[in-house]
Amino acid sequence: MPASAARPRPGPGQPTASPFPLLLLAVLSGPVSGRVPRSVPRTSLPISEADSCLTRFAVPHTYNYSVLLVDPASHTLYVGARDTIFALSLPFSGERPRRIDWMVPEAHRQNCRKKGKKEDECHNFVQILAIANASHLLTCGTFAFDPKCGVIGGSSMLPL
Repeated sequence: MPASAARPRPGPGQPTASPFPLLLLAVLSGPVSGRVPRSVPRTSLPISEADSCLTRFAVPHTYNYSVLLVDPASHTLYVGARDTIFALSLPFSGERPRRIDWMVPEAHRQNCRKKGKKEDECHNFVQILAIANASHLLTCGTFAFDPKCGVIGGSSMLPL
């Protein structure tokens, strides 16, 4: 009798035995922390010294500056915030930033509140900024719990 006939063949529903998953499990369960470098900031400064080399940017009644995108080709820092996207020239020289408002229509905000959301939650919180091409940005926002994406031309941004 040949050797292959003596070995039972797996039937339907029976997995074949393979040493690979066991080996993979052994590799993945090994100590990983010793091989991953600790994340350390490249530069550390006391806050009193940092204030002298940082430029602060804020606009009254604008909140949640949560998404940043640097476009090295245009030397622009894009900042996604609540209901607004800003464009700041780099290096920051005091030039007035440009902005485009991307607000949720009032009827849409009312629907959001009817669904039990708080007034402060029914805004468009910009979540994604990406360079689409040399003249446009791809952007996505929460749009009062009805997410939307769009393409915005850099020339459509207006000075503050």
